[in-house]
Amino acid sequence: MTTFIQLSSLCLGALIMQVNSCNKEPVAEQEQYPSWPTKVPKGKIDFEKNVRPILVINCLECHNSESAPENGNFSLETRTLAFTTGKHAPAIIPGRPDDSLLISVLTIEGIHYGSMPPTPDKIWGVRMEILRRWIEEGAEWPESVRLVHPKDLKEW
Repeated sequence: MTTFIQLSSLCLGALIMQVNSCNKEPVAEQEQYPSWPTKVPKGKIDFEKNVRPILVINCLECHNSESAPENGNFSLETRTLAFTTGKHAPAIIPGRPDDSLLISVLTIEGIHYGSMPPTPDKIWGVRMEILRRWIEEGAEWPESVRLVHPKDLKEW
């Protein structure tokens, strides 16, 4: 009887370990999707890893080439467009976040008509600090990186 209980406990333990390992996603699969940053990264801000997700998720729905005419003629699809389009271009002034219109409109509070993105989707905290530091560090954006509208995003 004792042997049967020990064997049953051993089998149950093995079964639990097997079920647990089946429920876990592979690490590579978990890392392929963007997530909101929980802290400002140490060192230089990486455009693709830190800035791109913020711009795609918070801005590109309205500030793409197709919708730009209704949204201040400002498009964030490419580096060139981001640095040259808009009613009050340039919206991004490398090295000068406080003079960059992008930061100005992001920090307007409430329901002001110029507040971007509109309430309740405001960018603040860690995401704002990432954008501010990115501009302060020179707003590097690889020419080859084109931002894709969230609805057209097939893979990250």
